[in-house]
Formats: sequence, C-alpha cells, structure tokens
Amino acid sequence: MSRILVLDDNKGICNLIEEIFTMDGHEVRTYSDISHFDKEIEKFRPDIGLFDLHMASDMLKIIRKIKKIYPNMKSIIMSAEEPQEPFTEFPFISKPFDITALKNLVYDNLRQEMAV
Repeated sequence: MSRILVLDDNKGICNLIEEIFTMDGHEVRTYSDISHFDKEIEKFRPDIGLFDLHMASDMLKIIRKIKKIYPNMKSIIMSAEEPQEPFTEFPFISKPFDITALKNLVYDNLRQEMAV
C-alpha cells in the first residue's frame, strides 16, 4: 500500500489520520513537531503528504523542499482557516474535514500518481 506523511501540530488530527489510513492498510508517519521529521523523511519516502498550512511560517517552502527530494509525492494542504489566495499548486481541504472527503481526496491523488 501507500506511504502517507502527515505534518500537523495538532496531535489529535495526526492520530485520527493515522488511524483512518492505517486501517486501510497504509503506512502512516505523523509529525506534530516540524523539527523531528527532517531526518526521517529520507527513510520513509512518502507517496503522499498531508500538510497543515499553519504548522510552520514557511510551510509551502518546506513542502517544495520535500517535493525536490520526492518529485512524484502528491501533496495536500490542510487548514482550519481558508487561505487568502486560492491554491493552484496543491489540493486544499478545510479543517475540520469530513473523513470521507479526506479519504476521497487522498485516494484520488494516489490514483493519479499510479496512472502516471
């Protein structure tokens, strides 16, 4: 199955996402502290990442850095606040999110990757 990376400073969100996708057979790594994931990312090699936009002041820069290492990794932005500008670079989902909507968004993006 797929490897899913989650960066969100809310441990409850991390645990929820991990539980949802682990039950479906995916390997999930969650980080609620941005400083701890940097060394682990190279070992994990994610297929898709779910990123809280406000976890770090430069979250988009961090995502782009990860995408340079793993250009085929799909990325989804999450936030409780609507972004001031629409995202064209990455799909966006508002928190609190509907679990079914999140799963559909993740699986749609993974299917796109597999079709390439």
